[in-house]
Amino acid sequence: MRRKTLFLCLMCILIILQTNFGLATDINLPRPSNSFYVYDEPDILEKQAEEYVIRTDEELYKKSGVQIVVASINSLEGMDIREYAVRLFEKWGIGSDEYDNGLLILIVPENREIWIEVGYGLEGILPDSKVGNIIENSMLPHFRENNYSDGIISGFNEILNEVEKGYNINLGRERINEDLYNINGSYSNAGIFDGTRSILMIVGVIVFLFIDFKFFNGLLTYFILFRGHRNGGGSRNRGGGGRSGGGGAGGRW
Repeated sequence: MRRKTLFLCLMCILIILQTNFGLATDINLPRPSNSFYVYDEPDILEKQAEEYVIRTDEELYKKSGVQIVVASINSLEGMDIREYAVRLFEKWGIGSDEYDNGLLILIVPENREIWIEVGYGLEGILPDSKVGNIIENSMLPHFRENNYSDGIISGFNEILNEVEKGYNINLGRERINEDLYNINGSYSNAGIFDGTRSILMIVGVIVFLFIDFKFFNGLLTYFILFRGHRNGGGSRNRGGGGRSGGGGAGGRW
C-alpha cells in the first residue's frame, strides 16, 4: 500500500515538473497576431504585402486547410533559429491536427537569418531541397538589399505555386493583388497556358455536373461540397493544432 502511494506521489511530482518545464520553454515565445497569418515584430513587411499574405492565406485555408504563417521577430532569445521555429510552430499549432499541413516562414532581420519549417503533411510537396532553392533564389537576393517585403512575397508566391500544384487548386491570387502576384516575374509567360487551363477546368466541371446529376442525382456533388465544408470550414484566425515535420531549410544574408 505504501509503495503504491509513493508511486502515485512520484508520478504527480513528475507531471508537475514536466508541466512547469513546458511553460518555461514557451515563456519567451510570442502569441500569434490577431490575423494569425502574419506576425511582424520588427515591422519589415509593408501593409499592402501583409494584407496580400493574409487574404491569400484565408483563401488557401478555405480550399485546402493548409496554413502558411509569416513571422518576423527581433530576437531568438539565445536559441538556434531552427529550434525556435519548431517550438513556435508547435505552440501556434500551424496547419490541421489531422494532416499537419502547416508551414512557418521565420525571419530574424537582426541576425540576418531565415528558416522555413515544414509540417509533415507538406513535406512531399515541399522537400528540403526545394525549400532551400526558394530561399536562396527568391528571397535572399531581396533581403541582401534590405527589401524584405519583396523577398517575403517572392518566396511566399513560390511556395504557393507548389501547394497549388500539389492540391490541384487555384487561389486566384491575381485577383487579390495582381502586382504582388507577379512580383518575381515568374508568371510573365504563363498567360496563354493559364487561360487554356481555366477553360479546360470549366469544361471539366460542366461535364462532371452533367454526368453526376444525370446518373447519380447529384450525390457526388453533394459529397464534395459537404466534405469541403467540413474540412475547409470558414476562414479562422488561429492554428488547427498541426505539428512540425522536422523538415525545412534556412539561410543567411
